[in-house]
Amino acid sequence: MAEDLIFRKPPLDGPPNVLVFGEPDETATAAYALGRIPLPAFMVVGAVSATRPPRATASGAVPLPAFMLVGIARYDSATQRPLVGKVSSGWQVAEATSAGTVARHQSAARGNAGRVSRWQRAELRAGVTAPVWQEAGRARSQLGVRHQAAGSVSTSAGLRWQEAGRARNAARVRWQAAQQLAPAALAVRYQEAERVRRAMHSGWQAAAGLAHRHGESFGVAQLIERGWRVRWQAAMAPLPGRSVLVPPEVDPCYVPDTTLAFRELQKHATTLIFFCERHSPPPGTGQTVVVPVLEVYSVENSIALTRVDGGQTIEARGFSMSLDADSWTWQWSATLPGSALPLVQEDSNGDPAELLAMVNGVPYRLVADLPARDRRFARAEVRVQGKGRAALLDRPFVPEQNFASASGRTAAQLMALAMTINGVNNGWAIDYRIGDWFVPGGTWDFRGTPIAAVLEIATAAGAIVQPHNTEPTLRILPRYPAAPWMWHTLTPDYVLPADVVSVEGIEWVRRPAYNRAFIYGTTSDGVRGDITRSGTAGDHDAPMVTHPLMTHADAVMQRGVAELSNTGRQAHVSLRMPVLQDTGLILPGSLVRYDGGDALRLGLVRSIALDEAWPTLRQTLTVETHVEV
Repeated sequence: MAEDLIFRKPPLDGPPNVLVFGEPDETATAAYALGRIPLPAFMVVGAVSATRPPRATASGAVPLPAFMLVGIARYDSATQRPLVGKVSSGWQVAEATSAGTVARHQSAARGNAGRVSRWQRAELRAGVTAPVWQEAGRARSQLGVRHQAAGSVSTSAGLRWQEAGRARNAARVRWQAAQQLAPAALAVRYQEAERVRRAMHSGWQAAAGLAHRHGESFGVAQLIERGWRVRWQAAMAPLPGRSVLVPPEVDPCYVPDTTLAFRELQKHATTLIFFCERHSPPPGTGQTVVVPVLEVYSVENSIALTRVDGGQTIEARGFSMSLDADSWTWQWSATLPGSALPLVQEDSNGDPAELLAMVNGVPYRLVADLPARDRRFARAEVRVQGKGRAALLDRPFVPEQNFASASGRTAAQLMALAMTINGVNNGWAIDYRIGDWFVPGGTWDFRGTPIAAVLEIATAAGAIVQPHNTEPTLRILPRYPAAPWMWHTLTPDYVLPADVVSVEGIEWVRRPAYNRAFIYGTTSDGVRGDITRSGTAGDHDAPMVTHPLMTHADAVMQRGVAELSNTGRQAHVSLRMPVLQDTGLILPGSLVRYDGGDALRLGLVRSIALDEAWPTLRQTLTVETHVEV
C-alpha cells in the first residue's frame, strides 16, 4: 500500500530532503553538505548569417565563472551530551590597575608654614613679663605676703583655741559640775521607793493550784499486721540444685502479624519498611533527655562480644573503650579467656577480626588488632585491643592515594571523592552536618589515606569526625555548634542531676582570652577573614590560621568561631555515672546541663571512657564548661 506525502512548502534549510521513519537500531552518523553555485544571466555572443536559398546559421559561446562552492556543513553524531553543570566563578583573578592616588602612609614632605608647630622645640624669648616658673624676687609692699609669719595682734576677743577663762554667769555651763540640790517633795525615779499600803491586790501574788479533769487519748494500741516487701531485703542462700536464669522481658516494637491489608494498588517498589512506634527515639535525635532525681537508679548491665563472620560468642572478663573529640574512631581493649584466642585472630586472607559489642543492648562494630596471650598456672588469658570499624580507612588496611579535583566541587563532594577508589565508592558514606562551601578546581591536592583526606577537609572548617556505631558512615560535626557565650540559646541534649553522678571532679583551665582571629587562604583563590568577637575591642589577636581550602567566607566563619571559642577561663568537669537506658553512651559533641548542687553548669562533652568490671559498668564524661562567657 503506497502512501503519498505532499509538502506545500519546500524545506527551510534546502535540499537534501532526508526523511527518516522509525528509530534505527544503531546510531548512524550522517554528514550533509548544502550549497549553491551562482550562474550569470544567460547571454549569447556570436554572428548570424543568411543566404539564399534561406538558411540560418548561429554560433556563439556562454561564458561561465570559475566554480565556487559556498555553504554550511552540519554534523550530527546522534549522541546526547546534556549539560552537567555550569559554575561561574565570581572571584576570578583581577588585573592590577595603576591609579594616580597617593597612599595614606607615604612619607610626607616637610612644609614651611608661618606658624609654630605645637610640639616643636621652643626658643627662649625675652619679654617684659617674667616666666611663670622663675624665682620671684621679694617685693616689699604695704600688704603682707599670704604665707608670711603673722604678727601677734592683741584684740579684745579671745582666740578660738586658747584656754578660756572661767566666767561666772547666772546660767550654769552645760558640762560643769552640778551642785547637789535639796530633794523636793517628789521622790527620785530610781531611788528606793517606800512601800505604800493600799487596798488593791498586786498582780504577782502566789497563785492557788486548781485541779482540772481531762482524759488521755494515747491508750494502748493494737498490733495490726500488714503485708509489704522491702526492695533491699536480705537475700536467702539458693537451695541445692540447678538454677534457671529467666531472661528479662523486652517490650517489642510491634506484635508480629502476617496479615497485610493494602488499600491501594502498588505504584512503586514493593519494599516493606518496619520501624519502632512504641519506643522513644534514641539519644541524639534533637530531643532533650532529662534524667530525673531518684532514690535508687537500677540498671541491668551486660557486655557481649560476638565475632561477625562466624557468630561465635566471646566471654569478656573485662572490657573498656573510649572516644574523644579529636579521635575519629573508638579505642577499646578486653581481657578474654585463653580459649578465645582463635576468635580474635586474623582470617586466612589476612583481614582483621570484626567483633560486635553489645553494651547494655546497644551495638558497636569493632576491629581487633593482634592479640597478646598470657598463660599462668591453671589460668590462661588473652589481652586484645583494637579500634572501631573506621580503622579500615587507615594504614595498614588501605594504601596511600593521591586525591585531587580538577573541577570545582563543594567540601562535602570532596569528602565523597576521598571515599572512592579509581572513581568507585569504597562502601563508606559521609554524614555532612556542617556548613558547606565551594572549592575551585585545582585547589585541593592531597596524598594520604581516605580518613586522612577527610580529616584534612574537616580541620579546615574547625570540625570533628565521629564514627557511626555500626554503619560504615562518618559524621562531620562542628567542634562548637555555637560560641560559648551563645550556649544559653541552644537546647541541651542531656540534663543530668548530681544524684546520678557517683564521682565528680573539676579541673580549672586558663587559656588566653583571644577576641580576634585572622584566617587566610594560601592559594590564588583563597580569601582572607578578620573575625572579631562582638562586644569586644578586638585587641587580643589569636595566632594566624592558614589553610589552602579557605576559599569561601562560610569556611572562614566556621574556623574563626572554633578558634575564638577555646579561650578564656574554663572548668573541665569529670562525671562518672552509670549507663542508663534513657541516655546510653553520651558521645562527644553533646551539650549537657549538669546541676552539681553548688552551681548549674552548661558545657560540651569532649571525651567518654567506658569501663566494665562485672557487675559494675560506668561511663566517665569530660565536659568543657566556660567560667566567663
